[in-house]
Amino acid sequence: MTLLSHPPRIRSAALGELGTCRTYDVLPTMAFVHPYQIYTTAAVANMRWLFTGGEDGYIKKWDFFATANGKQQLTQGQRHAYVDSVTKAGVLASYWDHSDLSPSGNDMMSPVYSMDVQSEGMWLASGMKSGRIALWSVRHDEGRRISLLSKHRKPVSVLRISPDEFGLVSGSWDRAVLYWDLNSGKLARAFAGHTSQISSIEFQPTWSYDKFKAQQRASPPGTASTSSSPNVNGQGGDSGDGNGDDAAAAAGEPFDANHAAPVLMTTSIDGQCLLWDMRAPNPLPHSFATPRKTPPWATVACWGRDGKHVYVGRRNNTIDEYDFAMATNPVRSLRLPMNSGPVTALAALPNGHSLVCASTDNVRMWDLSYPADRRSAIPFQIIPGHHGGTVSSVLLDESSRFMLTTPGNRGWEGTSNNAFLGYEISPAA
Repeated sequence: MTLLSHPPRIRSAALGELGTCRTYDVLPTMAFVHPYQIYTTAAVANMRWLFTGGEDGYIKKWDFFATANGKQQLTQGQRHAYVDSVTKAGVLASYWDHSDLSPSGNDMMSPVYSMDVQSEGMWLASGMKSGRIALWSVRHDEGRRISLLSKHRKPVSVLRISPDEFGLVSGSWDRAVLYWDLNSGKLARAFAGHTSQISSIEFQPTWSYDKFKAQQRASPPGTASTSSSPNVNGQGGDSGDGNGDDAAAAAGEPFDANHAAPVLMTTSIDGQCLLWDMRAPNPLPHSFATPRKTPPWATVACWGRDGKHVYVGRRNNTIDEYDFAMATNPVRSLRLPMNSGPVTALAALPNGHSLVCASTDNVRMWDLSYPADRRSAIPFQIIPGHHGGTVSSVLLDESSRFMLTTPGNRGWEGTSNNAFLGYEISPAA
């Protein structure tokens, strides 16, 4: 497995006080005019290029720098649909057909159900209705289909590039979660255990720039490494002392949020939330229990920035918070107003206790600094801009200066208001 033999990419840290401030001011300033539902979005590491895909069957490339700098303004008629602070218009750089192979061998258009892009914008992966995964050239010969990966039988609902960027994890409506080796284009591993359509996939954020530098100081160049090469079945080989980071995990081994081998979290639409140790050939005997009287639903889940908490959005207007190492039952449940609608998108902010959630009525930011046993309600604030539509994703850039919300139901249920908004984030005074 590639991520056991390649180091993870170093992610940028939050900018300035954004990683330590008490709370944030989140203000919508940008609107990207898009007449169709957007099922998925992805951006390069520095946010230079932004990509969207949806029901219209096109992959669109946006110039985010030009948009944020106000190169193009919304017309007066367009501004009437948004709050007063939204004045900048999205700058569309290019687009191309999301073409798939028909049974006859000819190209046909396919909705873009999922997407992820390499951090420097060299290539992009997209999920098709047929179950194929397409790899596209972006930096050179833009829009050229490089390869097709075929194994899924139904639409590919989630794609995540592995932390080392040599692998790709896919989830589909056929209930399968697959790990692809992008060096060979072959299937490296399959994760069996879900009983419904896959709704989200996230790697535990165990690596950061600070942790990487600390490890470099602890293990300077020239010292012996305990890591080893993976076996053909994806298990780490034995380094001799049995304590290497790539050694296969034993059954029941406790979680270590600082371990070099990441943990993968997957959720399915029926409410399952499973954890997988990427060193072990079998899934971890650890899953998060669904609370009683909770309808089967989980369209989204995300990690806290410290990798110690997991948040799962439910259909019954709640968000369940789980402690990664302590228990399988929720630590607490955040309850939205009854008429808010299902929680369809989540994102954790870098201060460690602010959580953005999107539901049909609004986008909210919760303050989780209060203890879990607090008897009164956990406070939240409403982020202006979105109202009255299903949000398919909330995207934060690595520096946490910008946030994007995209409208769409990802092929499931819900209506869209076509309000694709960009927000600027700053520490609250």
